[in-house]
Amino acid sequence: MPVVAPESSHAGSPERQAAVDTLLQRFTDFDPDRIAPADRLPLAVPPFGREELAAAMGCILDGWLTMGSEVRAFEDEWAAWVGTEQAVMVNSGSSALLVMLAALIETGRLSPGDEVIVPAVGWSTSLFSVAQAGLTPVLVDVDRHSLGLEGSYDRPVLALHLLGSPCRAESPLLLEDACGAHGAAIDGVRVGARGVAGAFSFFFSHHITTGEGGAITTNDAELADACRSIRAHGWVRERSDRAEQEAAHAHIDPRFLFLHPGYNVRPMELSGAIGRVQIRRLDRFVETRRANHHHWCQLIADANVPVDAFPELPGTTHAAFGFPLMLREDAPLDRTGLCRALESRGITTRPISGANLAAQPAFSRVPRARIEGPLPVAEAIHERGIFVGQSHAFDHRHGELLRDALVAAFR
Repeated sequence: MPVVAPESSHAGSPERQAAVDTLLQRFTDFDPDRIAPADRLPLAVPPFGREELAAAMGCILDGWLTMGSEVRAFEDEWAAWVGTEQAVMVNSGSSALLVMLAALIETGRLSPGDEVIVPAVGWSTSLFSVAQAGLTPVLVDVDRHSLGLEGSYDRPVLALHLLGSPCRAESPLLLEDACGAHGAAIDGVRVGARGVAGAFSFFFSHHITTGEGGAITTNDAELADACRSIRAHGWVRERSDRAEQEAAHAHIDPRFLFLHPGYNVRPMELSGAIGRVQIRRLDRFVETRRANHHHWCQLIADANVPVDAFPELPGTTHAAFGFPLMLREDAPLDRTGLCRALESRGITTRPISGANLAAQPAFSRVPRARIEGPLPVAEAIHERGIFVGQSHAFDHRHGELLRDALVAAFR
């Protein structure tokens, strides 16, 4: 279904737009509405089309590569889509986590050294960013069904919605790692809008892409302003309270006024332009992925194989970033054997994210990191869990390919 590209300050003249369209028609064949061939199951399929490429070329032809009006427009549209008042775009999901955590310290919501509960199963930088911000990561086990943190905690929590499966962690300071959970929801509230702040990734393989890219979402204006400073050297430039800050520091040249220790993790303008088109596809992408997830779970349940899928839980909307599977303890194949069998039939496999992060060699080098309580689910996922790809470009035939490969593996 073609999308109507948003109005852009980099669109150029009608003649230039026509020339760009002609060039793209001639030399590109990207079509996010096309269903991928069902003889294989890759991890991801490009989610963008000619409209995104035209938007990016508009920025390039205008000579505007660094963060500008398209990034600001994307931030407004992303906040509206998630359901928050603020969004701050950065260059990756990992940067979003780091900037979010640093801003929480700069605004006094957290203090250096504070403990933050982190799921033992997750991506590496979900753990690393906590320590890099000067906080203390505490690994705890995850739930067998949601693959995330469930229940109430007495300390700040980084709730990771793993592979699009939303988790119901509660905390006095709830933070969300929604990097792979675009459109996931709990009781109708989208993840990224449930806590104090959330982090998203727009990497190539995610629900939508800006090439590289990420964003922080929040309803806290002060926190958002701190994020804007920290993403760009600690600068005052992009803050909503810029005039007040400049007046309060009148002895400093306002052109180079720095309020916080910062980084340089700004996005490019073309990333914002691509993202604005991608948002217009996202509802359909999530709907397709969710339908696939439901159908594939049923296929696996009916296949009589020693493998469990992870169906959508009551009261939640599963965003289906990937499709996780767990070998049962009595399965005649181990994880390596299962991966080999699936790969031989064109099905790409991966561990479930970083699996048990406590078992990774980097864990011993993460400052202050510690484990709290036993980790039986994380250990089981580490030993017996895998995931395969999920995409807006897949349908029931890809699920049947997976089912047939699983049946053949255990025949």
